[in-house]
Amino acid sequence: MEENTRVSIVEAIETRMRSFEAAERDLDPERALAHFASVPEFHVYNDGRLVTYDQVAAAVRGGFPKVRAMETPFSNLRVSVLSPEYALVSATLRRTVTDSAGKVTRSQGAATWLWRKIDGQWLIVYGHLDHRPDTGT
Repeated sequence: MEENTRVSIVEAIETRMRSFEAAERDLDPERALAHFASVPEFHVYNDGRLVTYDQVAAAVRGGFPKVRAMETPFSNLRVSVLSPEYALVSATLRRTVTDSAGKVTRSQGAATWLWRKIDGQWLIVYGHLDHRPDTGT
């Protein structure tokens, strides 16, 4: 793969990751879900639990209305271009969620996303997330 192709894929994936962060911050379930591929092979391991696209969609659509604010900045973002069609992203995260009653919950962890270019758009087809309480250290 030519270097300019690799760089352009990295830039596209980084843009999509920031778009995903913004959709979560804006509590916009449809914009957030637009980053995931609704394909049979989609799956995510969330804290060790296997989750399908339909389960992710139900959780996002049902959960966002119960939240007043959410910040999930990804840091240490690493994009590994596997081919012109696939890229692997790993990152660390710190999530702060304020529910509708004002209760704040903080967690931290790591995420890995497999992105696939489908019909000209980069979409997540696999993920692995690990969350644990953020102790502030």
